[in-house]
Amino acid sequence: MRLGLFENFYPAKDRLGTHSTSLALLLVRADPDLELELFVPESSEWPAGFPHDRVSFHPTWRHDSPLRMARAASAMGRSLGEDGRMLFNWFPTCYGQTRAANAVGMLLPRLVRWRAGHRPAVYAHNFIETQDVERLGYRANTMERRGIRALEGSLARAAQVFVPLESQRHSVERLFGRPVTARPIPFVEALYGHWVQQASRSPVDGDGIPPRQAFRILLFGVWGPAKDLDSVLAALDQLYREGHRFEALFAGSINRFFPEYRTRLRSALSSLPPELCHFVADPPDELTPALFGSSDLVVLPYNAIAGPSGVMGLAAFHGCRIVAYDVPELREYDRILGGRTHFVPRHDRAALAAGIARAISGEFRGSEEPAEEKVSRATDAARQFLGDLRGDGRAG
Repeated sequence: MRLGLFENFYPAKDRLGTHSTSLALLLVRADPDLELELFVPESSEWPAGFPHDRVSFHPTWRHDSPLRMARAASAMGRSLGEDGRMLFNWFPTCYGQTRAANAVGMLLPRLVRWRAGHRPAVYAHNFIETQDVERLGYRANTMERRGIRALEGSLARAAQVFVPLESQRHSVERLFGRPVTARPIPFVEALYGHWVQQASRSPVDGDGIPPRQAFRILLFGVWGPAKDLDSVLAALDQLYREGHRFEALFAGSINRFFPEYRTRLRSALSSLPPELCHFVADPPDELTPALFGSSDLVVLPYNAIAGPSGVMGLAAFHGCRIVAYDVPELREYDRILGGRTHFVPRHDRAALAAGIARAISGEFRGSEEPAEEKVSRATDAARQFLGDLRGDGRAG
């Protein structure tokens, strides 16, 4: 089968999104006969060291040029021929992103169906209209909500839709009245499994990451209202005063729509001894194994989340202990990943500190399943996904 994979909206904006890299690698691993065409932003580069003999790489469009996005998607749909399928990898980022690019990203499946004459597929990591957007920090007005609902409804009607979680399937079907397939694909395991198994360096070494001195607590991701930064810092300060020996490694970036978190994070970091607290700004993907491989515990203080957590998947893959707020989507994804997470109530600083203390003392462990078995499970899920795509055929 020929498959065209189009990254139609992703927060990375000017480079190949991690999810698209890993999904491409996973799909070609799952089917040795698959021919994959990958359409991505024009400044993207295929990651060094990854196999690409069966991936045709097309950096063709820009997020700030919606017309070029539309032209590239339309051309891709027409070029696949009678035996090909087109798959959009769709990762919207709520209300903050460029309105035109966001809208065009949601209309691309409708455009392809109209121009190419067949129904495309969409792997939708989330739907904006099904999210608790206020807990994520956004205050959308009525017109914005109605516009997003209309655009996402058009996408749901035009495409064969896949979502990662069963709860998302129920939400999307209830809202739009269209059948949706829940296909949990922990495909970050394919990408980082490749690095862990193939990289020449040790997965616990990495340029720019300080050497591990004590029990390491990792907080990774984009910081903003979606994460309860204040409670985490209060819990760490309490544990430090109680005499627990640990170091905290903050890694990631600040959500550009909530710049006040930059000041809050800097202030918070200064409250802990500098030898115990480090910050790695927006580490590149290739350093991810070093971040997680050198960490003992990953804390996920989500106030709300749009779908499955990639950070949870990475922590589980690397065998880290996990302490997380008790958010339904995290519970569901934790079951998919093997169910080793220690959950605490949201905003309960005492419970959060107690959970971290239990991790430091070794009362619970992370996943001990071999990495090869995790990659094999993800590959099996990708085979099922490809079977879904073939089964849908050319439904008009």
